[in-house]
Amino acid sequence: MIWTILLTGCSVSGFSQVLLEDKQGDQIANNSPIFAHAAGASINTSLIKLNTGDQSLGFNYITSTKITDPSNYQIFEYSIKAKSTDGAANVFSSGQFSPGVKLSYSFTQVTLLANKTNFVDWGGINIGYAIDKYSLYKRDTTFANQLYSKGFKGLTVTFNYNALINTKWILNARMGYARKNNYDDLTSVNIQDIASVTDPATLVMRQTTKSKTAKEGAFVENDSWPMIIALTKATATDVGAAAAQLRIGYTVYLKNIVSTGKPKTNAGILFFLTKQDKSGVRAPVFGLDIQASDPFDVNHVNNGLQNRLAVGFTTVFTL
Repeated sequence: MIWTILLTGCSVSGFSQVLLEDKQGDQIANNSPIFAHAAGASINTSLIKLNTGDQSLGFNYITSTKITDPSNYQIFEYSIKAKSTDGAANVFSSGQFSPGVKLSYSFTQVTLLANKTNFVDWGGINIGYAIDKYSLYKRDTTFANQLYSKGFKGLTVTFNYNALINTKWILNARMGYARKNNYDDLTSVNIQDIASVTDPATLVMRQTTKSKTAKEGAFVENDSWPMIIALTKATATDVGAAAAQLRIGYTVYLKNIVSTGKPKTNAGILFFLTKQDKSGVRAPVFGLDIQASDPFDVNHVNNGLQNRLAVGFTTVFTL
C-alpha cells in the first residue's frame, strides 16, 4: 500500500488519497504525495508497506525540494521491495527461497497545467528495475538437468499524469514500457524426490521424501507497454471529534498490458480505511483489493468471471 496526501493552502488540512498496489504488486496510481506546506518547508517521509497479493515487503523514502511556491516544486521517491518469487509459503514449509527485489525511483513536478481551487494537477516519471530468480522444471531432458534456476532482469519506465478534481476526485493515468516475462502464466508443479533404504537385518524398506515446487513450460521474456487508468474517491481531513473516526475511500482502476502476445487486462476496485494523525493528515491503515483478471475473456479461456476474481490485502506503517 502506498499513500498520497493532497493538501490545499498553507496549513495541514484538506484531503488524502491512498494509492494502493494491486494483487501483482503494481502501483495503481502515481506514487508521490502532493503537499502544500508553509513556505520554505520540505517533505521527508518514510514508510513500510506490506502486500499479501505478491507477498512482498517494501520500504519507501519520500523527499521534496523546499516549497517556496506551492504551485511549483518537485518530489522524489526512492523504494526497494523484497519478495520470494516462489511465495512465502514455500519459505516456511520447505525452506525453498527464490529471491526477488525491485528498485524504484520516481520524480514528480507540481504543478503541470493548473493550480486552482477546484483543480490541481501533477505528473512525472517512474523508473523501476526488477531482479528475480525463478525455479523451473523441464521434463524432456536428462534427470540431473530437469530442475534449474533462471534469472531475470526487467526495466520499467512509465510516465504519469494526475489531477485532483473538486477537492475529492483524483484521476490518475500512467503508461510506458516494461520488460516482462510469462512466469506467472506457467503451470505450477510439485516435485518429489524419493530415496529408499532397506535394512538388511529386517528387510524393512524406509523412504524419505523431499518436495519442491517449480513452474513448467517455456519461459519467455518480452517487451510490453503497460497502461493504468484509475479514479479515486479521497477521504477528507476532519476537525474536532470527527478526527478520531475511520474514513473509507475507494479506487476503481483498469490495467492493460500490451505485448507480442494477447493483451492482459485486469480491472478492480480497492477499498481503504484512513486514520487521521495529530497533524491532521489521514494515512491508510488497511486496504482490500478485489481484482478481475481478463474480465472480458479476451484470451477465450471460457472460465466464469467468478473464477477469475482475486482478493488481496495491503497495509502501511509510517516511520
